[in-house]
Amino acid sequence: MVGIEKEGDALGRVVIPIEYRKSLGIEANTKVFITLENNALFISPAKACCALCGKPTQESSGIRLCEDCIKKVKYIK
Repeated sequence: MVGIEKEGDALGRVVIPIEYRKSLGIEANTKVFITLENNALFISPAKACCALCGKPTQESSGIRLCEDCIKKVKYIK
């Protein structure tokens, strides 16, 4: 995997490269969802995340849920 090395500022902020922001549709003031898995950060637009676990998901009407959470919710009675 090819990446870009960036340096954080004194507050821990890192600028997301413009190429990545464009491909994700992240513009100024776009809310993002940040998750940590296996010592790696994942950033995605908040609108494209599961409302329960935060995994990226397809946007649909109503509450956004990933396939795994839909399966789990179906078993709750």
